[in-house]
Amino acid sequence: MAEQLVNRLKTTALVKGMMDSYYEDIRQAPGQGRKVIWTCGPVPFELFRVLDIAFQHGESYGAYAAARKGNLELKNAAEEEGFSPDGCSYWRTTGGLALLNQRREEVRPDMYLPLPDFVVGANPCQTMGLWADALGRQCKVPSFIVDVPPPVAYTEEEFERNTRYIMDQFKELIAFMEEQTGKKFDYDRLKEIVGRVKEGAILRRKSMDLCAIRPSPQTFFDCLISLGPSHVWRGTPEAIAYYEKLVAEVEERVAEGIGAIPNERFRLYWDHLPIWFKVGALSEFLATYGAVLICGIYTHQMFYSEVEMIDVEQPLWSIAAELAHIGRCMDARYRMGKIKEMVEKLHLDGLVMHSSRTCRPMNPGQQDIIGWAERNLGIPGVLIDGDPTDPNYYSDAQTHTRIQAFIEMMEARRKGV
Repeated sequence: MAEQLVNRLKTTALVKGMMDSYYEDIRQAPGQGRKVIWTCGPVPFELFRVLDIAFQHGESYGAYAAARKGNLELKNAAEEEGFSPDGCSYWRTTGGLALLNQRREEVRPDMYLPLPDFVVGANPCQTMGLWADALGRQCKVPSFIVDVPPPVAYTEEEFERNTRYIMDQFKELIAFMEEQTGKKFDYDRLKEIVGRVKEGAILRRKSMDLCAIRPSPQTFFDCLISLGPSHVWRGTPEAIAYYEKLVAEVEERVAEGIGAIPNERFRLYWDHLPIWFKVGALSEFLATYGAVLICGIYTHQMFYSEVEMIDVEQPLWSIAAELAHIGRCMDARYRMGKIKEMVEKLHLDGLVMHSSRTCRPMNPGQQDIIGWAERNLGIPGVLIDGDPTDPNYYSDAQTHTRIQAFIEMMEARRKGV
């Protein structure tokens, strides 16, 4: 067995237990008299937490299932029922889970989740809204979809208008959930939850900012694993405790000069969603060339990365602003500005652009971003094909060949060739 080159943060080993506990809580909810909802898109988990609703998140579940090699039977069940293999692989995974549940067919115990009482979606990607609507009809339960408008002018006025539009829908969503649960929404509790969201977000960003130091104390892989606490656990004391441990370990590495890989030579950015079933293998492959993925649009510009936007005294506004911000991240022009910031702040040498087969919102403009980075930042980029959870659309051989050529390009530039 080849020597493992990537020195993963020990704290990230805690995430598996947290995610197992999160899913077990959903399984136990019906027996406790709690409502279960299935969700997709950047929905406001904070609102669900106020009402003590157990929530499954489609994208998180898809990543969880793919990482544990449990998604194929679910995806296959959906495709046998007529789901298009070119449709969102997250959607096929949750759709397959619903089908097997409805047929009362056996599902692997760690993949099983109870069917929803209702569905909530948000649509910065159009598919997310259609997915939520389809799940509601498939499971024969009510659904509510939050519309997230795409940015056009990129002005502060437009951003505030979009945020207000989303916030108004949150008020309707709260009324909808009060009707579904028979509970009264507690705005004071929401403030407490958003306060913890901000505390966790500050810690998470601190850990990522320390990657500006050479050698980088953590990788994009570590950042991805650490999304669990900032995603489905956000707003909880458990998430804050996790990030306190994470920051302490990263700071210790910085103090001792310990890098995430040996002989760091090239520092890279990742565009679009991760290829969940290949994150570790790709990190190891890059490390053989002294290359380390440092950051990505997914980890560094979403999940409340813009901490300054969180106003605990205006919790609904803060959550709505996060959704409006995610809407901006879908656009190549906006990502160019954020990539420039990351290149300068984290001293990046190149861009790895994941062109996803079934999750397409960030695909348009990726070649334009590579050309722009060449002209304006003086760094190269490479486009690789894949998918967040579907291995049918990924090839090791093709990916390795492209990355090898990309490494040679960075080598030549460093030598002035």
